[in-house]
Amino acid sequence: MPLKPAVSALARQTMRVAFQELETTITPADSRDFSRSTLEHVRKFALDIENQLAARQCLRNMRRLKPLFDGLEHYSKVADILCNGTPYLPWIWAPITLILQVASEYIDAFDQIIEGYSRISESLKRFEVLDNTFGDKADFQQTLAIYYADILQFHKHAYKFVRRSGWKLLFLTSWGRFQRCFNDILEDMKRHEELIDKEAQARHVFDMRRLQSDISAWKKESQEKTNQLEEEEAAKHYQSILSWLKADESDQLTIFDSISAEASRYPGTCDWIWKHKKIPSFLNNNPETQILWLQGGPGSGKSALSTQLINFMRNDKKFVISHFCTRLYPSTITYDQVLRSILLQLLRKDGDFVAHVYEQYVLKKKTPRMQLLEGLLLDLLTRVSQAPCKNEYVWIFIDGLNECDEQTQATVATFVNRVTSTTPSSAQIIHKVLISSRVSPTVYSRLRKKQVLSLAEEKVSMGLAIRNYTSQRLQSLQEKFNQLHLDPKEIESIRDEITKKSDGMFLYARLVLNFLSNKIFYKGSEVKSSVNELPEELSDFYRKILVQILVRLDNQSISRVKSILSWIAFAKRPLKRIEFLSAISFSSGDPHITHLVPMYVLDICGTLVEERQDTTLAFIHSSVKEFLLSPSSNLAIDERGAIAEHSLATIACLLSGVDVFVNPCQDDTKYLRVAKGLHGLHVYSTEYWIEYLLSQVTLAPCQITSIIFNLANQLAEKLFLLRNPAVDMQDPVNLAVQDTRLVSLQNNLLRKEVEWILWTRSLQGLESGLQINKHPDNLAHSTEVLPRDGMSAMLTSYEDSVKFLLAQNDYPGVSAEELESFKSQFRESAYTCRLTSCPRATLGFQSEALRSEHEISHLPRLRCSFPGCQNPPFMSKQALENHTRKYHVSQPIRKSIRARDSHLHISEDSDAVNIDPKISFNHYNFISSDLKLKALR
Repeated sequence: MPLKPAVSALARQTMRVAFQELETTITPADSRDFSRSTLEHVRKFALDIENQLAARQCLRNMRRLKPLFDGLEHYSKVADILCNGTPYLPWIWAPITLILQVASEYIDAFDQIIEGYSRISESLKRFEVLDNTFGDKADFQQTLAIYYADILQFHKHAYKFVRRSGWKLLFLTSWGRFQRCFNDILEDMKRHEELIDKEAQARHVFDMRRLQSDISAWKKESQEKTNQLEEEEAAKHYQSILSWLKADESDQLTIFDSISAEASRYPGTCDWIWKHKKIPSFLNNNPETQILWLQGGPGSGKSALSTQLINFMRNDKKFVISHFCTRLYPSTITYDQVLRSILLQLLRKDGDFVAHVYEQYVLKKKTPRMQLLEGLLLDLLTRVSQAPCKNEYVWIFIDGLNECDEQTQATVATFVNRVTSTTPSSAQIIHKVLISSRVSPTVYSRLRKKQVLSLAEEKVSMGLAIRNYTSQRLQSLQEKFNQLHLDPKEIESIRDEITKKSDGMFLYARLVLNFLSNKIFYKGSEVKSSVNELPEELSDFYRKILVQILVRLDNQSISRVKSILSWIAFAKRPLKRIEFLSAISFSSGDPHITHLVPMYVLDICGTLVEERQDTTLAFIHSSVKEFLLSPSSNLAIDERGAIAEHSLATIACLLSGVDVFVNPCQDDTKYLRVAKGLHGLHVYSTEYWIEYLLSQVTLAPCQITSIIFNLANQLAEKLFLLRNPAVDMQDPVNLAVQDTRLVSLQNNLLRKEVEWILWTRSLQGLESGLQINKHPDNLAHSTEVLPRDGMSAMLTSYEDSVKFLLAQNDYPGVSAEELESFKSQFRESAYTCRLTSCPRATLGFQSEALRSEHEISHLPRLRCSFPGCQNPPFMSKQALENHTRKYHVSQPIRKSIRARDSHLHISEDSDAVNIDPKISFNHYNFISSDLKLKALR
């Protein structure tokens, strides 16, 4: 009795890995009959599908599958030895029935999958002239195994495409992204054809093994290159989507990092939350507790708890989306910005989503209105699941909802209810949302039936957490307490009193500890009495702090403190330290300042104000602004007065800039003023001065508005003289969308200058500026915008000065500390976006290349996203598609010869067979074997 042929361990391992990957991808319910499936069953099923399509009048060219079935039949005979005793072989054809059945519901997808399978069939023709003669050869078995793995890889992708939630919406874009990977699969199979030929000829053993090694190296390199190309393409698409949305993620990152860092600085203070019975139910992978409302008063640590929960879940590889609302960043408290924030995080998770939004929204130039974004987001959230075998969970955290106005609160709460109620009946995708806010009647009316975790009801846990926090803060004062001869029991007594007075409010404990850190004590008893005498209400505490700040100040100093607090409360965005000092310096409306206000002025309000990690200044808590705006404040600030002061400062800053950056000025004077921070507010002023000015036109005339318009008229006169005569000055009235407030500007010259500046910094103006300097063949060769007005000329000169200083290691008249401080705060101020509505207009980039790439993405033209392509943007989607087909899609040239049948056409250099689609698969005239083998070597 002959011995069974030896089976290659490497080949068997290759097949096992491919089989297990596909087995874990396909659900047990879908693969239940795979082991009993035969190729004849698949053939018959294909006929049934064709009949069903015919009944629907959707007949497709199913004959394209016959070469695949023939190839699989011959392959199965050759691979029988390798698959003997395993369940592997049926899985090479069984998934076809399932994939075709599902895909037949969507004809476009059905055609693409049929075409894919027909392309695979071309590589299976080799097995038609082979039998099991070479089945016992190890190298040949490994080649067979690679064919098996490649075919199962295609099955896996096709199955995932048609089984993911909402697959019909995403199929075409997902399939398009798959083409690079599919081409690699086909190329891998094609390269192994030569190995089969050499094995069949039983010679060239050395060449064959060397070729096998080369193919293996090529495959690894090709996979890496494909992954890199896909990542680069997705990154370009994502940047285009950012520009389409006019969104920026830096604010959210800054807020999250700031809160998270504060919470992490005092370990253990948030640990109690893990033991709360409602938290595991929310965090675990189960459909319970889909909405959890985390309630708490101001300063109770809601945001800190949210960041710790988010960090924990992300470390656990769970998909978490978060949005933090705070009045400190106006971009975070509007409903459309909440939608944009959630959408961007959703896109980062799934490249198919990026491709879909890019192709269906960006390329089609749809306007990202609120209703469209809401519908898109709800649609994508129901299609997050990529793995058909398991449920997908998505957690969404929305913190500080009370910072938004009531209408936004209501809309967000309604949106959350819609998200959690649109879970598919299959329960493949489960959304869970945590809203963190103060108690709000608006939110309560919409979430009253949902789970609530009220921090006010967690007195014991909150007390222990604040006690822990206080202990850690008091340790930093240990040396001070030692000199005051306070023993450990007395310090514990102080800790317990602070904890008691805090009454569940971390903010109160923080204020007390800051108060103790800054006050001068002669005796230990003074520390204890100070704590005991502090007011218990937060508003009373704020009032006491302000009394201590103001008590020894004269009226002028009090006015300056009010100015400092007003800039923090009402600035269009948080200001960095040097920006802030520059703003205070120009607040008087004097454009001729020679020195920056001293740094110590920031220390005066130090108890209420903090400098964050990015050097921006902010109130220690949003409740400070609320108190300052309340009638009970002993230093009331008002928005109208603050806006008027900010208008003066920005216009005065620009007037000063005309003399320094445009009119003749020695370079050393210019660089020295910039390095010292005198013009730190220049970028902010360029972006916001017109909005400040127009906010004054509807107000009743008064002394300050008269000063504002007088300065603005002076600025307009100087800007008019600085216009570039080399540039064709078109009438902006015919080019720009008009702001209705412009008609209220009485000075005709001022109105014309404002109109022109608005246009030059609009999308039309940016595109026009880029076109002026563009290279004849390539827009990307020159992205410098030729200054066409005085404002642009000033900004360009200012940015050039910043670039120069960033490249210096030292500069005369500037200390090393000053230069380093300047670099740390203005590293991105040299490369700001020149589109006024863009968030990057004041935040900027770290290089010219990044800004150029960003600005081009704003243009209403379409860029080729193929990695490395330098072609200029296209005017239409059709032009882009033509370019892609011509230069980035491999299309082998086919030469037709006369066919044997009026319906049959065969290419000389391939095995492709094209038949009139009207001929039914049932009546297919089989092609003779000599024709099918003509391509064999």
